Amino acid sequence: MKHRNSGYMKDVDELIEETSVDQILNHYGKPLSKAGSAEHRMECVFNEECADNQYGNLTVKLNDAVNRIYCHSCGVRGNLLTLLHGLERHEPPTGGRLRGDEFKSAVAKLREISGATDTVPQVGTTTVRPTQSPAPKPVNTPLVRHEKEAAQKIADLYNDLVTDVADMSPKAAEYVRHRRWMTPELLEKWGVGWIPGNGRSLFRKGYLVYTHRNERSEVVSYSGRDLSFEEKWAKWIREGRPDGKRPGKHRFVQGFHKGLELYGGHAGRLEEPYVRESLAKRGLVVAEGMNEVLRMETLGVAAVGLGSNKATDAQVEKLIRFARQAGHDRIVLMPDCDEEGEAAFKELLWQLSEASIDVKLGCSSNMHEGKFAGRQPEDFTDDEWNEIDLTIQR
Repeated sequence: MKHRNSGYMKDVDELIEETSVDQILNHYGKPLSKAGSAEHRMECVFNEECADNQYGNLTVKLNDAVNRIYCHSCGVRGNLLTLLHGLERHEPPTGGRLRGDEFKSAVAKLREISGATDTVPQVGTTTVRPTQSPAPKPVNTPLVRHEKEAAQKIADLYNDLVTDVADMSPKAAEYVRHRRWMTPELLEKWGVGWIPGNGRSLFRKGYLVYTHRNERSEVVSYSGRDLSFEEKWAKWIREGRPDGKRPGKHRFVQGFHKGLELYGGHAGRLEEPYVRESLAKRGLVVAEGMNEVLRMETLGVAAVGLGSNKATDAQVEKLIRFARQAGHDRIVLMPDCDEEGEAAFKELLWQLSEASIDVKLGCSSNMHEGKFAGRQPEDFTDDEWNEIDLTIQR
């Protein structure tokens, strides 16, 4: 048995060496590596929160089959199989290393992509590997039509969300009370609230849940904000930032492509008078997170959120299209006023300007005498927003 396992592992090692990184990237529709480069950088495939970190890039070493990948934010490292696991499951291997079923699943996927089989070719024959067809573009299927039954069952989960702090867990109630603008009416309208432990949700009691819709207003995912994130983050820091243990702030329904959507980008909002009025006055306001979009609504401002501080190509295309169709070719950027948020929005500002969009910066750590440094737009008071609004509408 030992000899058989040794042979199996030898075959796997050879398959890893024979399969190029570009074969994997092409299969999942990811940008390919640059010719002649020793490294390839891409967004982390293991942890959504890495996109919010300036060190969130995943480094892929093109000439090192053993130590192939390393994420500078969450610390996940490994070989081609580890990368495959992340691309398939969007989470790190259990315990930091591929074992058991996770390992077998990654090997099977690698064989599928490379065109290899488990059969041994006969002497004197030539193995013909099938031509790889282009990978289909990722899409977000509405949960009601999702291929997985578990996803279909939570398509209307928003009906179960608790919006009254009196009925929430102490942590959830504290989180909402700290944001006085989070009224029950606002939360119910947007499908946001605390989820009781009813067995229907992957979020359980420790999360505040947000409903995500596509442009046609169909529910395509939910996200859960970990109400214990700050405690977990502090513990991770105290323990020396161990590899593969970086806590995530949000979790999503498995398979959801966050970078294809804009939070608050559903077309039904255009039927609301305040949205049309806001777009006419200011253009489209763009912020990072869900809370910023909700806070902007309480101020009568039409905003959309990236779900991160870095916009994807798909999101940039949508922003340009929205601005041209409804925002009078204008966009106002409202980043988190910290180093990471501002650095990512500088890139977005450049991309939008190149598309001839009239872009204004609503806030930064240096604007308005530095009063917003280190703060997020969800925390701005009514008077502070009015001060910003005067500069936007000049």
